[in-house]
Amino acid sequence: MRDQNNESWRKKAIGVLQACEHELRRTTAIGMKMIHASKASSDLHDTYEELGRLVAKSMKDGELDWNHARAHVLVGQAQDLENLLHEMEGQVQDLKKPND
Repeated sequence: MRDQNNESWRKKAIGVLQACEHELRRTTAIGMKMIHASKASSDLHDTYEELGRLVAKSMKDGELDWNHARAHVLVGQAQDLENLLHEMEGQVQDLKKPND
């Protein structure tokens, strides 16, 4: 009788461990896919950013004649923001200078 109880508990414990192992493998696979998707999303963002910079530079340099009103607005906004950031960097550098 005692051997049957021990065997029954042993089978139940093995079943629980197998279920945990299966769930762990599944969760790990999901996590790995999510990490890969996050990396791909980041790479896609970087690619679009580089493409946007290339298009903007080509438009400014006259290499690309793209008569899309929104594109011209965005190029102008980007230029304004670049100028603002450059100005702010100068202000930060001035603030970092020691007072005499």
